[in-house]
Amino acid sequence: VHREYNDFIEELVSKFPHEKEGILKFYGTCWKIFNSLNSLELKSLEEPLYLFGQFFKKPLECLTLAYYLPQNAGDIAREFIKDQQLLSFIDAECFIVSTVNASKTPMINASMVLCDRHFGGINYPVGGVGGIAVSLANGLVEKGSAIRYKANVTNVILENGKAV
Repeated sequence: VHREYNDFIEELVSKFPHEKEGILKFYGTCWKIFNSLNSLELKSLEEPLYLFGQFFKKPLECLTLAYYLPQNAGDIAREFIKDQQLLSFIDAECFIVSTVNASKTPMINASMVLCDRHFGGINYPVGGVGGIAVSLANGLVEKGSAIRYKANVTNVILENGKAV
């Protein structure tokens, strides 16, 4: 996928010129949702008071998200696109990011990932996501820590304000 959104759309339209309008509408809807998400200071979606405060700061964005919350990417794509091969492409895109096809991928999740790759880019560490844990563990060992895998922690012992 092109990092630049316009390059991505240009290539997709070149392969499905008869679906240009639908492509622009589907991915435009993705951007509408992404921009709503991106405008909010998201901390905890499980705290009602926090969410209530966000609603008063950005009511249109919150209403946009509330509208799309129960919807999936497959239904939205089929509103605008009829070509089965293109719909299969969108299924594949959703499967890559959520391990399920578009009809089972929440539209908000699809929008977040499908747009973020063009907004800031999705970058993965060398060695995959597991590389983060390996690097953290190696760094802790280098600084004098001991890693005990599969050990249950029942208590943290502090000495002079440090875990020992």
